Amino acid sequence: MPLLKTADWPLLIDLYFFLAGLAGGAFVIATIAHLVGGPRTREVVRVGYYLSLLALIPCPILLVVDLGIPSRFLNMLISLKPDPAIGAAAINIGPFHIKPFSPMNMGAWALLGFGVLAFLAALSVFLEDARRGRDLSAFRTTVGVIGGFFGFFLAAYPGVLLGATARPLFQNASFLGALFLAVGASTGAAAIALILSFRGQEAGSTLGRLRQIIIPVLLLQAVTLALFLVKVGMSGGEGAAQSLALLLSGPYSLIFWVGAVAVGLVVPFVLQFASRQPGLVAISAVLILVGGFLVKYVIIAAGQVVLS
Repeated sequence: MPLLKTADWPLLIDLYFFLAGLAGGAFVIATIAHLVGGPRTREVVRVGYYLSLLALIPCPILLVVDLGIPSRFLNMLISLKPDPAIGAAAINIGPFHIKPFSPMNMGAWALLGFGVLAFLAALSVFLEDARRGRDLSAFRTTVGVIGGFFGFFLAAYPGVLLGATARPLFQNASFLGALFLAVGASTGAAAIALILSFRGQEAGSTLGRLRQIIIPVLLLQAVTLALFLVKVGMSGGEGAAQSLALLLSGPYSLIFWVGAVAVGLVVPFVLQFASRQPGLVAISAVLILVGGFLVKYVIIAAGQVVLS
């Protein structure tokens, strides 16, 4: 995959990466709950699909604002003058073009496809709620399984996109996609738990089942974060070493160690084994969400400082 030119990733893109990952994670968790949980996890399905759609709505808006001109987003999907040479290994279907080896193009298509599927999943839940007795589970299963693949991709692809950028920290970060996927899963589960915690003791059993998801995904997030740091450290490049120093002991170290690691990982992990009171569940969920945003923000910020 050819490297992209160096780019400045503003806060808007950090928010986009965070919300897209959360939406993908919440959708996948809702789909798993629908497939294996049955009536016991009905609330996880409802909240997960609604949350996925709501988190996804700002994403294209953030992209358009960052690009400055709305047509630039459409240009990633459509060319009014199709050209067979539009890109390496491009697939042209009428005015549409798909570039399997372009993270930006595939990300735009994933966002569009996932948006349609997230809408259909939320709509199926709404119609069942509005028309008691109507069973749309078969339709939701189809939408959920297909959308789950899009959700996985949407959560992980920012890491792949960054890895294709000509910045030392990103070029040597082969575990960045896995890390972003884990963060999407943890923040998606945390957002669902936060919403359900407002129902108090009534949601106790449902929150207990969510806890069985949150614990392993937090562990996965910690492992992939450690592998990311080790892989960058072993790369041997001067630029990668400088970027890693900025992250671990430089100006970004406080945000990384206190915000992303302690607040976003260690404390909420310990809280999973404390009291299951809804109030503590809500606190843990908020900490996971804060940490999920900060780990993406600080890695992207530190990676942009050293150009080569």
